[in-house]
Amino acid sequence: MGFIQRRVLKAVLYVVSFPKLTLAISALVLAASVTLAVSRLTISTDENKLFSSNVGFFKNYLDFIKKFPENEAIYVLVQSKDASHPPEATRWTRLADAITERLRQMPEYVLAVDSHVPLDQLGAQGILFDKPDLVHSHIRQAGELSQLAAIWGKPNAFTKLLSTPMERFLSAMALAPPEKAPGPFINALAGSWNYAIEHPDEPLRIGRGLPDLESLEGPPDPERLGYYYVNDEEDKHTPPQKVLLVRVYPKKNFSSLQANSKLVNTLRDTVMGVAKSYPEFTVGMTGRPTLEADELSTTDRDSRRAEIVALSVIFVGLVITLRSFWLALAAELCLAVGIGWSFGYATLARGELNLLSTVFLIALIGIGMDYLIQILAAYRREARRYVRPTAIWVRVFRHTGPPVITACLGAAGAFFVSVFTDFRGASDLGVIAGGGLLLCLLAGFTVLPALLVLFPTKHKTVISTARYAPPPRERGLLRLALPAAWLAAVSCGIPYALKTSFNPNLLDLQVQNLESVKLVRKLQTWSAVVLSKDLATLRAAQEALQNAPTIRNTESVIDAQDNYAWLQANKLPAIDWGTPDPIKPDDLQKLSNRAVTLADHFEKSSAASAALQLFGSKLNDTPAPEKVAARLSQWQVAFVNELQNLLSKLSPPPLDITKLPSELSGHFVSPDGNFALYIIPKTNLWQRDDLAAFVNEVESRLAKVPGSFVVTGIASNVYHSTSSIESSFYRAAAYALVLIFVLVLIDLRSIAQTLLAVSVLAFGLPMLVALMGYFHITWNFANFFALPILIGAGHEYGVFMVHRYKEIQHDHKRVWGRWDASDRALLLCAFVTCSSFGFFWFLGHHEGLKSLGLVMALGTACIYLATVTVLRPLLKWMIERQELYHRS
Repeated sequence: MGFIQRRVLKAVLYVVSFPKLTLAISALVLAASVTLAVSRLTISTDENKLFSSNVGFFKNYLDFIKKFPENEAIYVLVQSKDASHPPEATRWTRLADAITERLRQMPEYVLAVDSHVPLDQLGAQGILFDKPDLVHSHIRQAGELSQLAAIWGKPNAFTKLLSTPMERFLSAMALAPPEKAPGPFINALAGSWNYAIEHPDEPLRIGRGLPDLESLEGPPDPERLGYYYVNDEEDKHTPPQKVLLVRVYPKKNFSSLQANSKLVNTLRDTVMGVAKSYPEFTVGMTGRPTLEADELSTTDRDSRRAEIVALSVIFVGLVITLRSFWLALAAELCLAVGIGWSFGYATLARGELNLLSTVFLIALIGIGMDYLIQILAAYRREARRYVRPTAIWVRVFRHTGPPVITACLGAAGAFFVSVFTDFRGASDLGVIAGGGLLLCLLAGFTVLPALLVLFPTKHKTVISTARYAPPPRERGLLRLALPAAWLAAVSCGIPYALKTSFNPNLLDLQVQNLESVKLVRKLQTWSAVVLSKDLATLRAAQEALQNAPTIRNTESVIDAQDNYAWLQANKLPAIDWGTPDPIKPDDLQKLSNRAVTLADHFEKSSAASAALQLFGSKLNDTPAPEKVAARLSQWQVAFVNELQNLLSKLSPPPLDITKLPSELSGHFVSPDGNFALYIIPKTNLWQRDDLAAFVNEVESRLAKVPGSFVVTGIASNVYHSTSSIESSFYRAAAYALVLIFVLVLIDLRSIAQTLLAVSVLAFGLPMLVALMGYFHITWNFANFFALPILIGAGHEYGVFMVHRYKEIQHDHKRVWGRWDASDRALLLCAFVTCSSFGFFWFLGHHEGLKSLGLVMALGTACIYLATVTVLRPLLKWMIERQELYHRS
């Protein structure tokens, strides 16, 4: 008996001698733990806390989203129900404006909302932010318009004989060849003349007495009106369908699981209430806050359901296996005490739970109960042989204490080693779950014995002849049948194991039928970003990325500068503007004649011909020529101003960031003067191979660019963080394996026995991988964490088996029957762990948690079966070979 074992037995004797005092102290600690947790333990739903902010790439990303908060916005998506016949632009914009206005009335939930860039604030700089091909198209069309506009300027030597700009225009168009007469333009003007005459008292404005010249390029769409009207990234048609976006900046509350969900659900209900008045659209919400809230609601619901069902099923399994309602209840009471202590410990150790560490409860239920089961099984065995509590519990912990302690230290260590990684979510889970397992073990060494001393169970006494009778020998090849069958099954599974792959797609971990998950695929959410305060450096970075096969395009204020330079090199001819001469009543007949003459240039059924004929007749038949002449004079002045404003937009001043509306400037430059160069990928970066190719190419090209800049963005952050998490899991698994080997070696003090104990991992885990390949189950960023946990929790089966063998080595009277209490206890441990994690898979909706539960349940089953089919027969053969039962 070693030093530690003697100390443990002395402590147990104290508990057995003073059970009421032990329970009183335990209750006081429990009350203090619960009080501490209720008052000080918080739950943070901030996903940015799942990774260490001290890591360079993640620190840069946090700085980026702080300076450019649009990346953390909620997005309301508006889509046409009938994609082949979308509603007119005004319906889109009215819905976007209605949603924006309604959400702005909710300051308790919303910081800001915007749906478009205000064109009136953007002013003449607007064309600078168009795509280059659109700028070139505008100039080509404006070249034709400027020739027509020149007619409305000051008359030259050839046109000054014509009294008014309107007369000059009609005369010039009548002299032009019919095929060159701009029918749509003339129709728009003639229609506005007619409207102005028909509504003499109405102020002239575009669409109401003045022609909308910009609409001559085609019917307006929301994008031309400044709205966030973008391509549907999921639609592969040419051209793709469009979606309209409203950006919502929420007041995030990370203090509880419910707060963020309540915020998102409130906003969602509000948006859907507004959308009821626009039945031609489908409206939904996505964006990171929405995805987080929906994920939290799902995981919280799944976790609670799985925990309740698991505890219920485990209780029934304990009652059946231990054949005692009281023993099952004592086990669950003891586990509850350990969990309560764990909450107090979590408050002191971390102070808050994060999205990942909140699932520590299922780890305590699935793994912490194993140690209590081993103690109870040993108690039930010894209580059938002895009466005095001291005699019972000394023997229980003399034989069960060492393996239970080793198993618990190994499992806790497998969690604790995660502190050596940068994945803070796993680190916090490791610290809390690892400490929680130790506290569950402590409860098993204190609360459980005290309860059973005060309220012992009655057992049928085992007679000594049955107690010491050795089991019948197994002869020949029979003892090798099960190990051979298992090894053959593992060998046959090798081809399937090689098919097992890693799926890094983070979106596949979500609940696939959620609206937010479906809609996020429609947005271009992926990009890398270069941040620099020096535009020359930013331009060098842009040039380094040109013609990259993985990059679709880049976006920055440099594009506006390039557009300005192109416009300066391709200036429109200057027009000498002046105040139009007024139209006199005597001019009306001449205008009428010229309008009718021009109408003959077009087919009589055309809109331009009809509008001109109507205009000519109105001038001929007017009873108030003075009023008509004055009205047309007003029109001339207003129209010339419209022409000047329209053409001035094609000759903008140099870019001035300070004069841009915040909706646009905030996209390109941060408040501290950092300019952003967005790098848009060609492919879907939800696929890991495409993400790796994109990020590696961006970073390799930018590595050669001189100057001070930072490369970040969602693509870079996801690639590096997931790569770091993946390597963290590998390291954690390696650390756990080394730690467990050392702990088992210290316990067993024999390399051979240590190898036998940990061999269950070597026999069980390959079978897990083979089954995953056979059933097409992939590794992912949720279930990959199961590997170090399986190593930490699974080795206990080998430890318990080898310690059962050592019992017989030390005392040949402790016979190992064909299916004795230790075997039943091991089966019950496997049942508890498989049930606890299995219900995550069976009842869950979140694909990540489901996959974690499935792999943990399947892996535990494989390790247990490897234990009973390979290690157990081997140990029993060693007992027979050494004739331990027959030693005197």
